[in-house]
Amino acid sequence: MEKRKKDRVMLQWRLRVLMAEKRISNKELAELSGMHPTTISKLKSLDEVDRISSKTINALCDGLNKAYHARGDLKLITPNDLFNYTFEDDGNDPPAVSLQIPTNKESNRDSSLAKRSQRRKPSDSKIVQFLSWRAG
Repeated sequence: MEKRKKDRVMLQWRLRVLMAEKRISNKELAELSGMHPTTISKLKSLDEVDRISSKTINALCDGLNKAYHARGDLKLITPNDLFNYTFEDDGNDPPAVSLQIPTNKESNRDSSLAKRSQRRKPSDSKIVQFLSWRAG
């Protein structure tokens, strides 16, 4: 098996970017997240993170949300915002994804459900139940 290149970064750490967007200082984020300012400084200087605990990610998201909201930005910062994934093709193609095309019976059932839902005005709880059923 070929060794992975060390200089290839596929998962980038974006704390620095999120802090810069709203000009959040290390001290402010430390106070809002309950973390030490030195820890914030070390995390902010990284381009990639080998390991990080969920407790730290939660604290950072909480602190960033408080800072963003204090500035009038109601954007919700989630763990997804802290990372940026980039796929770099190394010549080994990922496995092909097969698409499932519904049979006539399934598509007829879906269209009849859609027609029935158009005829009646369902309550909000029935819509939620239907969407939950479709997702499951």
